[in-house]
Formats: sequence, structure tokens, C-alpha cells
Amino acid sequence: MSDQVLALLLTVVLSVLSVVPAVLVTVFAVRRVRRDPRRLGNAYWVLAAALSVGWVVSLAGTGGNPVFGALVLLVVLSPLLTVLFAVFCILNGAVMLRRERPSLGNSLSLLTGLAIIGLLVAVWPVLALDSLWLRVLWLACLLGVGFLAFQFAAFLGYARLYRWLVRDRPAEWVLVLGSGLHGSEVPPLLASRIATGMDELARRGARRLVLSGGKGDDERLPEGEAMARWAVAHGADPATVTAETASRTTEENLRFSAALVGEGPGLVVTSNYHAFRAALLARRVGVDAQAVGAPTAGYYWPSAVLREFVAVLREYRTANAVLLALVAVPLPLVILLVAG
Repeated sequence: MSDQVLALLLTVVLSVLSVVPAVLVTVFAVRRVRRDPRRLGNAYWVLAAALSVGWVVSLAGTGGNPVFGALVLLVVLSPLLTVLFAVFCILNGAVMLRRERPSLGNSLSLLTGLAIIGLLVAVWPVLALDSLWLRVLWLACLLGVGFLAFQFAAFLGYARLYRWLVRDRPAEWVLVLGSGLHGSEVPPLLASRIATGMDELARRGARRLVLSGGKGDDERLPEGEAMARWAVAHGADPATVTAETASRTTEENLRFSAALVGEGPGLVVTSNYHAFRAALLARRVGVDAQAVGAPTAGYYWPSAVLREFVAVLREYRTANAVLLALVAVPLPLVILLVAG
């Protein structure tokens, strides 16, 4: 058999081995998303489908050459891109702390960037020191960070895709989640949510606008009441406006408001960084509603998204702990056993 025939057969085999899994993963991901877009697992299946399709496209573009696919993967995982991402997080974190009050949540962007830089810089002393345990520990940390990076990419990418998936979903009622008052005044972040809720009410032909939020310890009146006044003052029909004033958490926002509107699909309006997690929560508590996000300041968005990601990890902490251990522990353990 000639070399050309062998090369052709190898190309065919590689193509089949690449295309079949990509098709299966993509079909499964599409079916899950169509069944219910409010599922966290969709994020990982969609990212897996995108990576598998990208691999097939790279093979097709080079006549089935797997080397090109490997090069694309190396570029995506390039340390330079990682450094640029870390620098962006640090710069954004500095801006965030300058414009907002210092807190752990507002510092997440800065801390993420510093942690990435620290892990990359640590490779030199780890290699310089003749310690197998130290090298294995560094490898375990690197694998753990890689696992979290994959999760974050899935979460961020699907959160943006989710906005597109639900942009034209029908809704019979619109629920605007509160975010806190300044005394009795509606601040810009909350005003953006209410304005978006009013726009969605008109665009989707919904019949009820629910403004949800109880009274905080530092607030002069219930948030839902202040939100309803703001909406009416800015053109909302009072007959369509309902204030929910007993809730203190997002879960209570959803449960108490759903009891007011009765049957029919709804739409939850919150800030853009919070929309996907609000949709996850709506599904978990059994509320038939999708979620959309109102615009927020650009500098605020990275830290807010990281905060949402950490909150999702915490909500699914048992599953994430098991998966993290499965990713970060086996290879370092094998190295220890073999080298020891």
C-alpha cells in the first residue's frame, strides 16, 4: 500500500473520529438548551460542543492535519493570553476600588489577576528548588486553576448566549428585582433595572409589572414601593404596576412575586451580570420565568461577574469539590507514586 493511500486512510480515520463525537456532543447540547435554557449544565455542554466543532473545522481547513488543531489549542491556552487576562483583571480591580467602596466582592477582579500572576511566577522557584512535593503541589494548583478557568469560560459564554436564547420568549408578567435604595431614592443601578422592565413589558405585551423588594434596615420605605413610584413617575401605567414589599432575598423576590401574578410565563429583570444566576434560581424554586439583564457600568461588570461565578460555585459546592478533586489530584498522585 502506497504512502499516499496510507495518508488518505489516516485522514479519513481522523476525520471520522473527530466528526462523530462533535456531532453527538453538539446534538445533545442543542437538545438540552431547547428543553430548558435555564440549566447550568448547558454551559459545559455548549462549550464542549464549541471546542469539538472548532477542532473539526481546524482539521478540515488543513486537509485533516491534527497538528494545526494542536497549534490552535496552544494559542488559546497561551501563557501570554493568560498574562493579558491577569493584567486586565488587575487594572479593572484598581478602577473598581477607586470608584466603589472597598469590599471582598469589589476586589474579586484584582485578587483574581494577582492570583494568576502569582501562580505563573511561582513556576521559577518551583523548578529551581529540588523538591518533588513542591512541584507536585504546584501542578495540582495549576490543574485546579485550569478546571476553574474552564468553568468560568463556560459560565461566561453561556450567560451571553442565554441572553440571545430568551430575547423573544413570551411573558405575561415582568418582575423587576430590587438592588437597594439610597434612603428613599432609587439609585442609577436600580433605575436601569426598572426602565428595562418597563421596556420589556411593552415589547413583550405583558399584562403586569411587579416591582419587588422589602424594606432594608437603612431604608426609609420598602424598596418595591419606591420602585413602583419611580415607574409611575416615568410613564408606567399605574393599573399594570404591582409592588411586592415583603421579600428580603432574591429567592423571596421570586416566590412572593410569583404568588401575586398567578399562572403564565414570566420574565425576571435584573442587572446584566446577574441575569443567568437569577434564571437558575427561578428554575430551582419552580417559577416559570426567564431572565434578562439591564445595562450596568462597564468598570463594574468584571468584578460583578466574578462574584456571580463564585456564588454559583458555592451553590453547587459539593459537585464542584468532587470534580475539582478528580481533575487536580490523580495526575500529581501518579507522579508521586512513580517518582517515589
